[in-house]
Amino acid sequence: MRVIITGMKGTVAPALAKRLRADGDEIVAWDRATDPPSDEAVTRAFIERLDAEWVCHVATGDPAWAEWIAHACGERGIGLLWTGSVSVFGDRHRAPLGVELEPDATDDYGRYKIECERRVMSANPRAIVARLGWQIGEAAGSNNMVDYLTKLAKENGGRVEVSRGWVPSTAMLSDSAETMRGLMRLGVPGIYHLEGNSAGLSMFEIATRLKKKLNADWDVVGVDAPVRDNRMVDERVVMGQVATRLA
Repeated sequence: MRVIITGMKGTVAPALAKRLRADGDEIVAWDRATDPPSDEAVTRAFIERLDAEWVCHVATGDPAWAEWIAHACGERGIGLLWTGSVSVFGDRHRAPLGVELEPDATDDYGRYKIECERRVMSANPRAIVARLGWQIGEAAGSNNMVDYLTKLAKENGGRVEVSRGWVPSTAMLSDSAETMRGLMRLGVPGIYHLEGNSAGLSMFEIATRLKKKLNADWDVVGVDAPVRDNRMVDERVVMGQVATRLA
């Protein structure tokens, strides 16, 4: 199966590509330099030229780009997976956050993800939207929790202050890739929540376990703030859990 993937210089897309390649799928990376996302005709032509079975739109970019991709996939009967975010939710709703809740984010990034999601689903009701939490990779170097903790330690002489009262929506990157692959194989359109922290581990607990797993030179210190729980829930989705991976 041929799959077009955007965002291959990011965090999630390479992990998804690796998982799909393990199934023997052919991965085609979208190169913005040769096929700029600022042109609808170029976007449509690229998708038509590649004749892929799926497009996985993982990259950030103008909401119009996401809408053009969604239209093109819908018109040609191509599967579309778009990666949304738990950031569409603000603080009005209480965790666990179900798919039935109305997105209510008021910050710039949250409103951006809401707009992209709205355009994708409006342009192509057959799309799959996979809302993700904060991803946990195996090392620093990309936009994941390990990178954040590593930079925090470097900036503070090895000290990593993390909250005991912050329960993040998060998942291991490899588990998110596996689950997205499963959603593609199932092919049922809709919005899905990919939550790997159903057990409710705090940032302090996660950082402590990651320090041990990675043998990291961090001095993990628990603090009281911030206090927040933005875990998602979706009974249709079964995925690997952080509590198990970091046991």
